[in-house]
Amino acid sequence: MLEINIKKTLPGFQLDIDLSVNREIISMLGPSGSGKTMTLLSIAGLLKPDQGIICLNGCTLFSSQDNIFLPPQKRKIGFVFQNYALFPHMTVADNIAYGMQGKPKEQIKKRVDDLLEIIHIPALKNRYPFELSSGQQQRVALARAIAPEPEALLLDEPFSALDTFRKERLEFELLTLQQYYLGDILFVTHDLTQGFKLGTRLAIYDNGRIVQCDNREEVISSPVNRTAARLTGVKNLFDGIVTGSDNHSAIIYIPEFGTSLKTTDYSAAKLYVDQMVVLGIRPEHIEIFEEPTENTIPCREGHQVVGVTNIHYYYYAERDNNKRYHLESCRPRPLLPPCFEAGKPCYLYFPPERIITLVN
Repeated sequence: MLEINIKKTLPGFQLDIDLSVNREIISMLGPSGSGKTMTLLSIAGLLKPDQGIICLNGCTLFSSQDNIFLPPQKRKIGFVFQNYALFPHMTVADNIAYGMQGKPKEQIKKRVDDLLEIIHIPALKNRYPFELSSGQQQRVALARAIAPEPEALLLDEPFSALDTFRKERLEFELLTLQQYYLGDILFVTHDLTQGFKLGTRLAIYDNGRIVQCDNREEVISSPVNRTAARLTGVKNLFDGIVTGSDNHSAIIYIPEFGTSLKTTDYSAAKLYVDQMVVLGIRPEHIEIFEEPTENTIPCREGHQVVGVTNIHYYYYAERDNNKRYHLESCRPRPLLPPCFEAGKPCYLYFPPERIITLVN
């Protein structure tokens, strides 16, 4: 188990992290500069926190109280950087073997050959990094990181420079490698789909702190604040005031719309009249109606379909009403009204059970 409880203060920024990892992949998502990479550097021993403690399987890697700060080479941690950081003057085999120096040669050779088979590039063992594609370089970087059998593996956006096809292949490779590697994995990504696919839990970063860390389904269905909501695909967020609430639902007045919406979010039972809240809904959950009904917002003149793909229609609704609101919806083609046309008045329907309620 990897346990991190650290603080680090920099000009205009403070990292304050409390996280534990137990034989799993945790996907770390958050805005740029929110502290994700700084957390990895602290765990790896490349950055010294100001205070706190880092423990890995009972071994203290850092403790401000006990004045412990193990150097990186003694931490049993593998690190895969965004730019791979392979040694250009070494072959693929030598790169993978680098972290196993001091072990018997036959043991090193077998480990290298086994890993080359696992990542499906045994024929490239004698090539140099400049002779490899970016995807092949990333496979080598992964193999090098786990070759010494580290107890934790840190991945800092390792697939960000790859095209979609290579990225998907390497995501599969990582999941395959996990069958052979039983340590803790922390995976930094800006891609929600990738984070959801690879992580058993999602850790949402915001301004140097983890604001939510839970199983991926829970984070997606119940984000705790605006940052978590936006990072998990809730593109439509707007302020509201509770005007009515019972054990099953709540009525929220939305000043920007000049109307109220009903929500049956489970948190409605905890709301009270005059409470300020934030409502959110995912683009795929907004429906398009031709006639008004409960929980609809009128789309007036100027609301148009502005883009079409083979999968979805996208439209943006805007209205000048002292304030301007901006909504995004994407609906599969079969679910659009048959006569829907760009510029035609329609109504956006917000299913009460799909509305997410966030308390300010």
